Amino acid sequence: MKKDFRKKIIEYRNNKDTDFISKNSQIITEKLLLMDCIKYANTIMLYLDFNNEVKTDHLITKLISLKKTVAAPVTIKDKRKLIPFKITNLKDGINIGSYGIREPKQNPYNELNVEDIDILIVPAVAYDKNCYRLGYGGGFYDRFIECLREDAITIGIAFDLQVFDYIPKENHDAQLNYLITENNIYLGKI
Repeated sequence: MKKDFRKKIIEYRNNKDTDFISKNSQIITEKLLLMDCIKYANTIMLYLDFNNEVKTDHLITKLISLKKTVAAPVTIKDKRKLIPFKITNLKDGINIGSYGIREPKQNPYNELNVEDIDILIVPAVAYDKNCYRLGYGGGFYDRFIECLREDAITIGIAFDLQVFDYIPKENHDAQLNYLITENNIYLGKI
């Protein structure tokens, strides 16, 4: 059930045009930048967008300009693990990693401790209105979220077309604190 649902949503999202993705990504970025938790955070980890996910480059650039420590995950495929690495810049500091997804270069000086992360912004295929996420099927983010500090804030970002009253979920699927779309802000685990 999860696999078919995932496939259908990815296909639908991938059919959206560049204008839709860019315009709505910008709206979501602006909403994020107005959140107090973002304003007061020191270290923010987020994903580097892939395909037609909510675009994050502008958000990353803005957070760096605000003197935030910004990180993105490096995927260790064989260990099914994410490791946070600081992003110094989007031009020279990025490689193509596992699954063809952009990730920070693995400079040992830029590896961050999971406990340093104040906010984690995650991608997903779909969400429900209670901020549960349906990821891509590897469980990478669900396992990573379990390692965060108890007071770390988790935020999902997505387009409204990815939000449903119900999504297939299991006991290990993480509930986030917030979900931000172009038209809504949902509250989850507070």
